[in-house]
Amino acid sequence: MPSKESLPMLRSPSYIVGPDGEPTAVLVDLVTWRAIIDRLEDQEDLELLRASAEDLETLASGGRPSGWKTWEEFEAELDALEQAGELSG
Repeated sequence: MPSKESLPMLRSPSYIVGPDGEPTAVLVDLVTWRAIIDRLEDQEDLELLRASAEDLETLASGGRPSGWKTWEEFEAELDALEQAGELSG
C-alpha cells in the first residue's frame, strides 16, 4: 500500500508529454512504484486462490481434485523423463 507521503503523487502524478502534446508516460517515485507492484502481486495471488477454491475444498475433505496426480504418479513421470534424457537427474 502506498504510504501517506506518496498518496499525493498518485493523485497528481507527473507526466511526460510527447511531441504531439499528449501524455506518453507517468513518473512515480520508487516507493510508490514498489507499492503498486506489491498490490498487483497480492491481487494476482487472490485470483489464484479464488480459482483454486473448489480444489482446496476437495483436498480439505480428503479427496483428490480432478486432474491432480498422486505423488507416486508424479514421481513415475519424473523418472520416465529422466530416463528419456529430457530431464537431468
